[in-house]
Amino acid sequence: MLTTVHEALARLAAVSPLNRTEVLPLDAALGRVLAEPVCLEGDQPPFDRVTMDGFAVRLPGGPSFRIVAEIAAGQTFSGTLAPGEAVRIMTGAPAPQGTTVVPLEATDGGPQGVVTVTGPVAPGRNIAWRGEDGRTGTILLTPGTRLAPVTLALAALAGAHQVIVHQQPRLALITTGDEVGGTGSAAIRDSNGPYLTAFAASLGLALPKTHVTDDGVALRAALARALEVSDVVITTGGVGPGDKDLVPRLATTFGLMPIFHQVAMQPGKPVFVGHRSDGKFLVGLPGNPVSVLATSLVILDALLRRLQGQSPRPILRLPLTAPAHSKGRHLYLPGRRTAEGITPIAWNGSGDLIAAAAGDALISLPPEADLAAGDLVEVLPYLGSDLGEVGRMSR
Repeated sequence: MLTTVHEALARLAAVSPLNRTEVLPLDAALGRVLAEPVCLEGDQPPFDRVTMDGFAVRLPGGPSFRIVAEIAAGQTFSGTLAPGEAVRIMTGAPAPQGTTVVPLEATDGGPQGVVTVTGPVAPGRNIAWRGEDGRTGTILLTPGTRLAPVTLALAALAGAHQVIVHQQPRLALITTGDEVGGTGSAAIRDSNGPYLTAFAASLGLALPKTHVTDDGVALRAALARALEVSDVVITTGGVGPGDKDLVPRLATTFGLMPIFHQVAMQPGKPVFVGHRSDGKFLVGLPGNPVSVLATSLVILDALLRRLQGQSPRPILRLPLTAPAHSKGRHLYLPGRRTAEGITPIAWNGSGDLIAAAAGDALISLPPEADLAAGDLVEVLPYLGSDLGEVGRMSR
């Protein structure tokens, strides 16, 4: 009996993360996953901060104020202003106690040591108050956060110089098949190797690759070497029911017990995931390129996120721009995202990478779905593909 997609993902969600962490400086932490929270070390802003160039004036008084000092960003004013006095002040400087800030353009510029305000003056304007963005000890980044440029900036703002992150899983890729990369008339080019190498790189992971033919001795030797040095071994091909589909059978000889084998999804049904008691995993992906695309986004990504302590990828829903249908299995249909939603792409099955690469996402259709234009569907964007960055297909 086939495992449903929902059940397969539930089993992967029950996997324990790798229990290895390391400390990295912020400059080396891009793409890594936090293992410990980042908390604010001090109020933010740390003082009452001026938000516009102008004059800090003390009320009551005006419309003219006597200028008694000038404060640039990084400087402080140690005195106390009396009513009717002002300081020329720059954006980012601490506001003197009890003042309000008048923007430069709302004054005459302050010639001859006196500034005249040209409009109404209200207390407490143009000041970001101490702690209004966050108080000391506030958790800004939680464990499981994959660090991006903006979150690294936030960590620096919090006062962190280094972060505690999960160590990355060590990966290995074994592509299989007599026909893959050969030179004869029945040979096919290897697109799975470059795709998975780039897939891993988009997650910040290295993926050394080797290729073996459909030979049990060679595959066993390759698996033994990969399992010795890797946390997750990924294979392509060799997971079906045929005589030369050796991966699931060999997996058990290495102590890898199936988490599941064969999932009710199209494409990608033969996918295999096995686990060993020492924490090693084998992910056997099918051989056809669109099957590899689908199983990498649905299955492999979920496992790699879990091993690094991440939550499942957030669900994206978009309206269909055209009808879409599925039959007995969960269908992952190539689609192209637009400003209006997502458009299904006509394709010729799991070997049609040309059609799949003309899109930038997979449309997730549950079994027996019969959806109309405008209906919302779950969408799995391709890793590394921004909206509109797709191939061009001409047939």
